[in-house]
Amino acid sequence: MDKFNTGKYSGQRRKIMLALMAVAGSFMLFFAVYFLAYSSDSIWLLLLDLRHTIMLTPSSVIMAIVVSTISVICIYKASNYRQSLRKANLELSRLQGRLVELDLSVYLDNCTGLANRFKFLEVLDARMAQGKGNTALCILDLDDLKNINDTLGHNVGDQVIAIIAQRIKLSLEYSLQPRLYKTDIFRIGGDEFAILIMGISDADDIAPILNQLLKNIRRKIELSGERISVGVSIGVSISPEHGMCSDSLLKKADMAMYKVKESGKHGVAFFKPEYMRELEYRVHLEQEINQAIINGEFEVYYQPVIDISTEKELGFEALIRWNHPVRGLVPPDDFIPVAEQTGLIVPIGQWIIKQVCSDLSLLQINNPEYFIAINIAPQQLADHAFVQNVRSILACYSLSPTQIHFEITETTLMNADGDNLRVLRELNNLGIKLWIDDFGTGYSSFSYLHKFQFYGIKLDRSFIEGVLESERSQKIVRGICAMGEALKLELLGEGIEDPAQAEFLLKQGCSKVQGYWYAKPMSLPTLNMWLASRKENTLVETKERPSA
Repeated sequence: MDKFNTGKYSGQRRKIMLALMAVAGSFMLFFAVYFLAYSSDSIWLLLLDLRHTIMLTPSSVIMAIVVSTISVICIYKASNYRQSLRKANLELSRLQGRLVELDLSVYLDNCTGLANRFKFLEVLDARMAQGKGNTALCILDLDDLKNINDTLGHNVGDQVIAIIAQRIKLSLEYSLQPRLYKTDIFRIGGDEFAILIMGISDADDIAPILNQLLKNIRRKIELSGERISVGVSIGVSISPEHGMCSDSLLKKADMAMYKVKESGKHGVAFFKPEYMRELEYRVHLEQEINQAIINGEFEVYYQPVIDISTEKELGFEALIRWNHPVRGLVPPDDFIPVAEQTGLIVPIGQWIIKQVCSDLSLLQINNPEYFIAINIAPQQLADHAFVQNVRSILACYSLSPTQIHFEITETTLMNADGDNLRVLRELNNLGIKLWIDDFGTGYSSFSYLHKFQFYGIKLDRSFIEGVLESERSQKIVRGICAMGEALKLELLGEGIEDPAQAEFLLKQGCSKVQGYWYAKPMSLPTLNMWLASRKENTLVETKERPSA
C-alpha cells in the first residue's frame, strides 16, 4: 500500500514538473521566437512541428493553445516587419536613383553634354595627385562669341557652342594620331572649354592635334540663314614641366591663352616662363598706377588740331602722360593697356574729363571757339554713371557739351553691347560730338555710321605715312574722304609730319589735321606759351604785310 501511494505521488510530481517545464519552456520559446523571428523564416516551420507534436498528447491541449497564440502573435509581428522592410528597400532604391540624377546634374553641362567645371576641377586634382606621366591642360576660349549673341540671339549662340563642342570631340577622336593619348573634354564657362591630354611626351606631340583642331573649329557654321565663323584661342600648360599643382597649371594655361588673344586671336600658345614675368610686371604696374592716382602723378598733354587752309588752331586732343617719380615721363602705350585690363581706366578717365574741362575753361578766355577731344575707353562706356558724371562736370565748369568731343575706336564700337550703345546715344542726345578714331584699322562696320550721328572720322596715321609714296594708300585715303563727304562727316588726318601730306589731304577735302609737323603734344603751360608765340607771329606778319 505504501508502495502504491508512493508511486501515485511520484506520478503526480512528474506531471507537475512537466507542466512547470512546459510553462517555462513556453515563455523561453516566446522570447526566443520574438527575438529570432526578425532574422529567420525557418522558425515558423519549427513552431508548426512543435505544435503538432504537443497536440498528440491529450494532457498538452492548454500548452498547444498557448504555443498557437504565441505563434500567431509572432507571425503577425514578422509580417508587419517584412512589409516595413520592403517599403524601406523601395524608398532606399528611389533615393539612390535620385542621388545618381543629382550627381549627373551637378557634373554635366546641359547645353553640350560635356562634363562641367566642377567635374573638371575634380578630375584635374585627381590627375595631379596621381602624378603619373605628362599631362597637357588646354584652355580654349571662343573668340567674339558675344557678337553672335548680340546680333543673332543667345539661342543661336547656344547652338554654336553645342556645334563647337561636337567638333572638338570629333577632332580629337579622328586626329592624325588617334588613340595614342587619353583625353577628357569639359565645358568650364560660357565660351570656355578645357581639354586634358594624358600620356604625352612633350609639346611636339600635341601641336599637330591642336592645329588640326583650330582648322575644324574655324569651318563655317550655317544657322538661321547665316554663315558663322568662330575662332578660338588655345593656351597650353604641361605637367610636371609647368607645375604639379592644379591651380598653377590652370593659371599658366590661362596666361598662354591670353597671350593668343593679345596677338590677334585664333591660335595656340604654349606657356613660357616669360609670361609669368610679364604678369608679375603687370601686377606691379597696376599697384603703381593705383598709387599714381592717389599721388596725382598723371598730367594731360594737348596736341593742337590745325585748319590747313588758314593754319589756325581749332582745338586740341587731350593725351595723358604719367610723371613717374623714378622713370620720369611714361608714355600712354606703356600703362593704358594695363589700366584698361584692370578697370583703373574708369577713375583715370573721369579725372581726365574733369581736368580737360578745367583747362578748357581757361583756354576759352582767349578763344571761346576752342574744343578739346578726349579718347574714351570701352570700360568707361560700361560705367552706368558715366553720362551723369559728364553732365555734372560740364555744368560745374559752365561748358557747352558741343565743346567736348569724344573719340571712340572702331574696335570699341564692334565690341559694344546694348548698354554701351545706349550710352553712346545718351551722349549724342546730350550734344557731345562723337568721332570714330583710327578709322579703317579695326573691324570697320559702316552700319554704325547709320546707327549714330557721328560728327566725324579720323584717318589713321598708318594711311597718312605712305600717302606720298604708295598709290594704294592714296586710293584708300581718297575713298575714306569721299565717303565722309557723302555722309557729311568731318574729316581729320592725324600723324602729319610733312607739309606735302597736308596738301594731299586738303585736295581730298580733309582740312583738319594734327601732327608733329605743326606741334607735338605739350603740357598746358607749354601750350599757353605756344599759343602766345603764334599770336605774336600773326601780329608781326600783319604789321609787315604791305597795304593795298
